[in-house]
Amino acid sequence: MLKHLLKALGISTGTSDTKSPERENVSQNTNLSRDLELEGLLTSVAKEFEDRHQFQKAARDVASGLAFERAEKLTKYFHDTPPEPDSLKEKTAKYGLLGVWMNICQNSIFEILYHYKEKAIPTLYAIGFGPYDWTQYKAIDVLCRLAHEGIQTNEIITEIGKNIDDFRYEAVFPSIESLAGIPNREDIPKIILQVFDEYSTYDPMDGLGILRILAFNYLDVAKSKLAFMKSIAKGEGNEVHRINAAILHYDLDPEDQEINELLEFWEKNAQQEAHRDRIIEFRKKKNEAN
Repeated sequence: MLKHLLKALGISTGTSDTKSPERENVSQNTNLSRDLELEGLLTSVAKEFEDRHQFQKAARDVASGLAFERAEKLTKYFHDTPPEPDSLKEKTAKYGLLGVWMNICQNSIFEILYHYKEKAIPTLYAIGFGPYDWTQYKAIDVLCRLAHEGIQTNEIITEIGKNIDDFRYEAVFPSIESLAGIPNREDIPKIILQVFDEYSTYDPMDGLGILRILAFNYLDVAKSKLAFMKSIAKGEGNEVHRINAAILHYDLDPEDQEINELLEFWEKNAQQEAHRDRIIEFRKKKNEAN
């Protein structure tokens, strides 16, 4: 399996001592420090980044033929990526200029690690609960995927709950989103509301964002904060923020008279036409769904 993937990427798997000029040149340029096998396998997954099904299949194929002790070494490429293939540059350019290839490689590494299931958990813990790094929330996401599948579910959720207060702002919200994707757990909304209590105190918009995430699988718990949403909707703050709060409240409780009156007012009087159109479209879809 590994030889097939490497061959497809144009990387030799032969054992001959004879070096081609190209191979010798690569060795000289990298001072023999590069692991061409791992780089090739990582690239075989990364090149499928636009097709979720093929991306997952490629990662599964790599994991099925690579010992975990080798796969774990892929983490050294989080911030020191292999060279981006020229064949991918046109695709990646569509997504920006900075950090795109690095992000794709990081996602590919985590997708490979995911397929090792329990074996990968200590490595994912070290990343997710260690010093802050851009990769932290991605490790948490994989842990939540495993927990959702019933793999060390209690242990993983407990560890996230113990550590999430120490997460940096940049890691908190994507981690909450991953955690909220696990349904039917009493402990998860408690963890998320703990974060809500802290963040909403300093920025009500952060609190609103957390409740929007929570509502995905824990609707009744999110509804317990309707008064918080209404306080923003009826407040004196930014009109967009007030509209966002009213829309979320309406989504959870479309019968509330005060919220309906507010939306009807903004539907006609919001400062920007785009906001008026948004309310009209949202209420239309909500009514059709009901």
